[in-house]
Amino acid sequence: MTELKDLKDGPFEERVAEVDRWVIAYASEGAIGLIDREILRGVLSEVGANFENLDEDGTKSLAQYSNKGKHLGMEQVWGERRAEFKTWTEAWVETYERRTGKELPKVVFTDEETGEKRPSKTEGMRQLLGELTAYASGCLSFPELAKILITRRYNFGKPKDQPAEEGGRRKITFSGHNISQETGKEKPFAPASFPPEFPLDAWEKIKSWRK
Repeated sequence: MTELKDLKDGPFEERVAEVDRWVIAYASEGAIGLIDREILRGVLSEVGANFENLDEDGTKSLAQYSNKGKHLGMEQVWGERRAEFKTWTEAWVETYERRTGKELPKVVFTDEETGEKRPSKTEGMRQLLGELTAYASGCLSFPELAKILITRRYNFGKPKDQPAEEGGRRKITFSGHNISQETGKEKPFAPASFPPEFPLDAWEKIKSWRK
């Protein structure tokens, strides 16, 4: 097996194959093995990520949990690709629902500015790119990345109103997110999920950006 040090300096094909194996294991088994930050960052850079464009505010943005919180950082790193990925996830949902005859669950969240409740079927899907970007940029630790991604995959198809110990969705906490107004502490929440095959298609989409 290629030594890690050699792999970091190796051809794109070898480095992207390392990420391919990681994504396949996650999609097929729900397993999250350690993925080297430098290798992932290098691969994402070669498909269009501009990590050098991150400023202090963008770095703080990527350290947040939500898509809204990550917006600035994602814009700085990906530019127009961020919106393109969002549009692609919406098309992916339509294709999935047509093919399976099953409707994907909606996450309903409240717009902080308008108070309007807005449903989304792509929240967790879009967060996959955000979380890979945050990890590659050093804004998210590997244990946090693994915790989120494992829970996203596990929660797919699990009942919403059932305790985790009875087969319902698992919940996690994330620093600075979902703060209780009463205690000032983070409240557990269930991360938005996606079908197990989604990461494979998403990774192929991301790789297609390489010029």
